[in-house]
Amino acid sequence: MTDAEAALIAKRGPRLALCSGSIGIIDGIVPPAHAFRQAGGLVALGSDQACGNNCNNIFNEMKLTALFNKIKHRDPTIMPAWRVLRMATVEGASAIGLVHQVGSLEPGKQADVILVDLKELNLSPALEAPIRNIVPNLVYAANGSEVKLAMVAGRVLVENGRILTVEEAAIRAEAQEQAGVLARRVASDPLHEGMALLQAMKAGQM
Repeated sequence: MTDAEAALIAKRGPRLALCSGSIGIIDGIVPPAHAFRQAGGLVALGSDQACGNNCNNIFNEMKLTALFNKIKHRDPTIMPAWRVLRMATVEGASAIGLVHQVGSLEPGKQADVILVDLKELNLSPALEAPIRNIVPNLVYAANGSEVKLAMVAGRVLVENGRILTVEEAAIRAEAQEQAGVLARRVASDPLHEGMALLQAMKAGQM
């Protein structure tokens, strides 16, 4: 979408879900989140799949969405940290029709919570006055490793960096093995000989 198309679509009622990192890597463009919001549209941030943006990290998407839009519009006031945090939480929930269930901590909503250690070096110091820097630190400095607990619907899934619901080491080993199987299939299939990544590999560019 161009910015003008985004504004037109926003006024017609649809919502926009975007993954800035993925679209940046795959298409080399900045999704028109600012124009969509300026026209009154709701915007949700997603993290896409690992092969689309190399990580499944909503902190990364918040930072990239904020920075890409500031650069695109040459305006550092566009997409402030508090705005993209809302796009990743309550406004995102509204955009996908789930704000009555998730997106904020309120009575009657699902208990989806993360606990972030603000004492980590990249999030320190945490200040309340004269300027509160906690939200900018989360958006621009966090990488996800600071999350010490993740809870979904009241059930703790991650604690102290450890996934409680699966055997992580076994899944990593299986994923590595299957990746090797897939890589060998790609390498042996003539249909893939012209792939840009394979050509770059042959040229010693990777």
